[in-house]
Amino acid sequence: MYEKSQLERLTMISVIIAAFNAAATIDRCINSIDVAKKSHDIELIVIDDGSKDHTASLLHSWANARSWITVKYQKNGGVAEARNTGLDIATGSYIVFIDADDTIDDWYFDFVFDQAVDRDVEMLAFGHKRMMLDGSVIERPNSAAEYSRQDIEMLQLRVTENRHIYWYACTKVYSKNLIAELRFDSDVKFGEDGIFNIACLSKANRLSVLPDCPYNYYENATSITSSQYKSGLLESIEADYTARVRIHDWSISATEKQVLLSDFARSYVEHMLPYLLNNLAHIDMKKRRAELVKIRQSFVYQNCLPHYYQRHPARGIRVLILCFSRRWYVMTLVFLQLSWSKEKVKKYA
Repeated sequence: MYEKSQLERLTMISVIIAAFNAAATIDRCINSIDVAKKSHDIELIVIDDGSKDHTASLLHSWANARSWITVKYQKNGGVAEARNTGLDIATGSYIVFIDADDTIDDWYFDFVFDQAVDRDVEMLAFGHKRMMLDGSVIERPNSAAEYSRQDIEMLQLRVTENRHIYWYACTKVYSKNLIAELRFDSDVKFGEDGIFNIACLSKANRLSVLPDCPYNYYENATSITSSQYKSGLLESIEADYTARVRIHDWSISATEKQVLLSDFARSYVEHMLPYLLNNLAHIDMKKRRAELVKIRQSFVYQNCLPHYYQRHPARGIRVLILCFSRRWYVMTLVFLQLSWSKEKVKKYA
C-alpha cells in the first residue's frame, strides 16, 4: 500500500506493549505485528506487568523466536508504569503503543513510515476499527487535518470536543524527540492516555490527523463499559481531574479560561459521570443513595457543574444531569433504574 523509502533504512520504530494477564490475546496481538513488520526496522518491547497467568511463558517463546522482540518482567504497577518502563529502554526514533488485546492491520507499519517518518511529523493521530463482541466491526475514521502550533493551542482548550485526538495513545505515532522527557502519570488509572496526550501537545509544533484505520480495538467483557462493578472508580476519576488541572497551561486570557473550564465540565459531566452512575447498578440498592451523594459532593463535580452550560442532545441524559446537579437524589436513582431496566429488556428481547 505504501512504498518503502530511503529514510526508512535510517529510522526505527519502537513498539511498546503493556501486558497483564494477557495469555488469551497476546499471541494474536504479536502475530499481527509479526505479519505487519515485513522488512521494516522495528523493535517490539513487551512489559509483563506482573501477570498471574501464563503470559510470561508465551512472551518468552516469542522473544526466543524473534531477535527484534524484547521482554521485560516487573511487579504489577499498572499500564502507565509498564509503558514508562518501555519508554525508558526504547531506542527508536518514533514510538507507538499497542494494547495486548488488540491487533494491527498488515499495512500498519507501511502507513507509519509513509505518514509519520517520511513527513517528519512530531505527532500523528489516526483512526481505528472497533471489533465488537457480537462480531461486527465499526470503523472510526478521523477527519484529515494539519495543525500548527497556534492551532494546537486552541485544541488544548477543547479537549472533549477533539477527543479523537486526545483519548487514545494506541492511535498515535510519537516522535521520540517530542516525548523524550515525558512519561505517563502512574497515579492516574483511568484516563491516563488523555493526560499524556495533553502533555505531548503542550510541546508539539505540528500535529497531523488522518482518517486511515490500521488499528483494531477489541471490545472485551472486562472493559470499563462492561457490566461489572469498578472498585475505586470515583477515586480514579478524581486523580484524572487533578492531573488535568495540573498539566494544563492556565496562563491564558479570561475568555480562554472560561472555554477551558467549560470543556472540563463537559468532559466530567457528559463522559465521566455516566460511568460513575452506571457503576451504582452493581452495588446493593440500600447503598446507592449514599454513593450517589458521595459522587455529587466530590470536588470534581463541585468544580465542574457551575461551568456546565451544554444542552445534551439526548433528553433522558439531560434530565439525569439536571436531577444530579440539583441534588435530587431520589429522582436521579429513579431515572437510573428506568434506564437499567430498558437495557435489560433490549438485552434479553
